[in-house]
Amino acid sequence: MQNSIIDLDKLHTTELGEVRIKRNLSIQADDVVLWCKEFVKQADIIIGQGKNLYAYKNGVVITINAKSNTIITAHPINAKVRLMRTSDYLCLPEFLYQAIFIPEGVEPPYRSMVNHPQIFVYIKDFGTRPGDLGVVAESKGRVIGAAWTRIIHAYGHINDETPELAISLLPEFRGYGIGTKLMKKLFGVLRANGYVQTSLSVQKDNPAIEFYKRLGYRIVEEKLDHEGNEDFIMIKKLK
Repeated sequence: MQNSIIDLDKLHTTELGEVRIKRNLSIQADDVVLWCKEFVKQADIIIGQGKNLYAYKNGVVITINAKSNTIITAHPINAKVRLMRTSDYLCLPEFLYQAIFIPEGVEPPYRSMVNHPQIFVYIKDFGTRPGDLGVVAESKGRVIGAAWTRIIHAYGHINDETPELAISLLPEFRGYGIGTKLMKKLFGVLRANGYVQTSLSVQKDNPAIEFYKRLGYRIVEEKLDHEGNEDFIMIKKLK
């Protein structure tokens, strides 16, 4: 919980802000500021970006001016999923880092971990190899998630005709169905490019296994990664 970075006693909004919040969220609260204060108290995560603070909870984000403590607006998180552009490749190191599974109670790894050759291979010179395909999720002009494939001899390699998939979202956008949208969009892109299946590698104790199963992946193999973690290799048939 990070509401300590927001002075709740000083939170306020304008008449226009109150109208905007009620309209965007379809709420009938008599006291919009009080409603927003309670929201901030229970927020899953609060992050700063530029001059604003953003509080996230239950698929809603509240925007607050950090200097004036003015509640600017609130709205549901709506993400547009589109094909990955060349300019999006600059985001891949961040999403590769976010794709690293961190068990509960374990400290996050150093960001330099993505430079390990067996990890960096997932994005090195992306766009130059057959099977380099990707989609991104975008919200308010910001790329918040990505899913991409490569045919490489990495953890989830099956053969040279099966692209291996990676997916991740920024933490504040997880749990809202955006990952499912990314995956389904990428499956369509893979089919359009003639691929009949896709693979992935996931640690055995990663809860994301159930997410992949719901999307049609099945476990075909168990193996150890370079750090000795037990992984499942999963495959989804596309046709």
